[in-house]
Amino acid sequence: MAGEGPFLWLSKEAPPAGFRDLPPGGMCLSAFVFVRRGPEILLGKYANVPEWERLSGLDEERRRVHGRGWTIPASQMKYGEDPRAAAERVAEEILQIRGMTFSEPRAEVDLYEPKRFPGRMHYDVWFLVDGTPPKGWSLRVPPWYAELAWRDPKTMPATEYARGHEDVVARWRTPRRERAASRR
Repeated sequence: MAGEGPFLWLSKEAPPAGFRDLPPGGMCLSAFVFVRRGPEILLGKYANVPEWERLSGLDEERRRVHGRGWTIPASQMKYGEDPRAAAERVAEEILQIRGMTFSEPRAEVDLYEPKRFPGRMHYDVWFLVDGTPPKGWSLRVPPWYAELAWRDPKTMPATEYARGHEDVVARWRTPRRERAASRR
């Protein structure tokens, strides 16, 4: 039917092959910052505090539901925001780390049926960015985190993650060219 895709031209005036409405299960654009220390990455558990809404768009229900598991420092992107600027915002505002250096963002996509919306497919665009803190930096837990810790993603069980972040970590650990080679 006209206006129902498949092309991600999202507009009320989209051509017939674009979307005149959002995809039925929604769509998110997010920046994930992988702060590394050897084989470990920095992961956090949300404190159920309202600052998350300002920092990353995370509402109370999602904070409560996902606060039990580990998450990658991340945020939904703001309208018009470049993925590089989003990564810097995650580092400076969410993690409170100034002077971090970053890789170029790597885009990944995921299309899945969320538990919250059975029968409706959700589309994610992830910008994965590696971050290196400045020399002399030491870990401090901002008040909107219940916990921040270094964890080894190779040994951490998938069940310890929240918000499907185990899928994001798996994608980050396996670069696209390796996944393409394994499918041949």
